[in-house]
Amino acid sequence: MKRNILISSYAISPVKGSEFGSAWNTVINLATQHELWVLYGISDAHMGDTQTMRSFLKENSIPNVHFIEVQPGFIANAINLLNKAGFGWFFYFAYYLWQKNALKQAQKLLQSVNIDVVHQLGPIGYREPGFLWKLGKPMVWGPIGGMMVIDKRLLKNKPLATRIKFNLKNIINRLQLGYSLRIKKAFEQADVLIAATRAGQQTIMNRFNRDSHYLPDTSFVSTISLNEAKFKNENLQFVWSGSHIERKNLELCIDAFASIQNRSWTLNILGSGPLTGRLKSKAAALGLTNNIIWHGQLSRTDAVKVMAGAHLHIITSIAEDNPAVVFEAMSCGVPSLTIDHHGMSDVICHKCGIKIPVGEHWAMVKGIAAKLNELLDNPQLLKDLGKTTIICAETFKWDKRLETLNSIYDKAIELREQSESYVVSNENLVAW
Repeated sequence: MKRNILISSYAISPVKGSEFGSAWNTVINLATQHELWVLYGISDAHMGDTQTMRSFLKENSIPNVHFIEVQPGFIANAINLLNKAGFGWFFYFAYYLWQKNALKQAQKLLQSVNIDVVHQLGPIGYREPGFLWKLGKPMVWGPIGGMMVIDKRLLKNKPLATRIKFNLKNIINRLQLGYSLRIKKAFEQADVLIAATRAGQQTIMNRFNRDSHYLPDTSFVSTISLNEAKFKNENLQFVWSGSHIERKNLELCIDAFASIQNRSWTLNILGSGPLTGRLKSKAAALGLTNNIIWHGQLSRTDAVKVMAGAHLHIITSIAEDNPAVVFEAMSCGVPSLTIDHHGMSDVICHKCGIKIPVGEHWAMVKGIAAKLNELLDNPQLLKDLGKTTIICAETFKWDKRLETLNSIYDKAIELREQSESYVVSNENLVAW
């Protein structure tokens, strides 16, 4: 059944990845079956920067989609200057005010459009749930993420500033999930909740006594295919992709490769960041110069080409919900080796990857190196994994995701109707 759906996505873009791309793909796919009104506030670097969306919409029309740009007010812009200066936590104060403006736009829209269901789509973080639950319409919130507590063993070898940052984040998560009345209200008022990870599902149940659906916030943005020609290459190709920051933990990957004996391999490192120089120096000191290609920042087309040519993708993040790169790898038939935690643990199984138990740095280096040695000694294992990865990828195709979202929307409408019917029945009983 075709529905009128109001979506708040905040960040959206037809050309960027991460949450921008995830929101875009959700909107584009939903529009094949529903009429959408989409509230957004950013498509570029900072809140209020919407140049990409404005340029795109001047040249293109998306059937069944009505984009509504919500600009931040004067105070939100002023606060966001601190965010631009590098004080990231100030973003949430500005974002709170942006959500207030989004509610006003939504209330104005409802004066002329009969909305069937409201979806608070993104960003996925739980910290700022918005105010659209005040509209009195069937409400869906999620996928919701950002609720993870980082295992302290993963922080032991990190610089002091990084340890302080993530330990503080753990404390803030516990406090906000336990004591924020506004967050609690949003969790209570939404008709249907969607968790981005299985651990998030458990947190929502433990903290708010609410059931939730599990649905990763990321899915495929390309076709599913396997480049079988690469298996003729005796020099195994590995790929690591991401920003070179402490959270992405590239150092773990480098240390693991330094611990293996076989040298018939190449590690392709995509991306860049503040740690690039130090990590290059470390790799050189460990004698890995001839085995590592530092690609830097690539276009999405070139990055996918490198990914598709790899035999194994490696992800070493210490904190992540559902990184898009895992789905990108899977769509290319490339299995992933990952630390066994967060969203990666939910998505990766023995048919499409390898999971390394969470532990201290030295223990995970040893575990990863052992797996790499096993694969280098028996490359057929990677060929077999590539073929079963393609099968696993079918689970995350958009047709299946649409079926799930449609059932969630129907459930939200059903629950709201039951709730309103219950209220009316009680009012009649009191009147009688």
